[in-house]
Amino acid sequence: MRKLELKDHDSEEALKKEIRATQNGRYELKLRTVLMLKQGYSPKEIKAILLIAGSTYAKWIKQYNEEGKERLKRHESGRKEGNPKWDKSIFEALMKKLDLMEEYWSVPKMQKWIEEEYGVEIPDATVEYHLHKNNYSWKTNRPSPYKGDKEQQERFKKRV
Repeated sequence: MRKLELKDHDSEEALKKEIRATQNGRYELKLRTVLMLKQGYSPKEIKAILLIAGSTYAKWIKQYNEEGKERLKRHESGRKEGNPKWDKSIFEALMKKLDLMEEYWSVPKMQKWIEEEYGVEIPDATVEYHLHKNNYSWKTNRPSPYKGDKEQQERFKKRV
């Protein structure tokens, strides 16, 4: 791995002043990484003292070299395409369907119904979130000892 050279965007004093002024812990840690490198610490020492991974260290130094402190302020996380917003009417219709209580529904069954009715694939965690939010429960698969010894099962039931 080749050594990352630090561009001289800011003085040590400017970095220290920015560290004192910020209340954002993540930004402060990024600034401390740059400051320590500027002060002559080795990358290995910086990673050990600040408890950061090598990939994190490299990313922050590259970001600082690109645009200085301003780039370190931005925290980009999550999906690059953004969080998909699902039409509320999909979940309203699902809740109405569940209210009919015609049968028990599993999350995969709900996902299949949504796909058939609306033509969209919604992740199971999203369906579970909306169910929980609306105080609904769902059926989940449970292991069944269908090959179990009937005699042992009866003995177990008698113990209870």
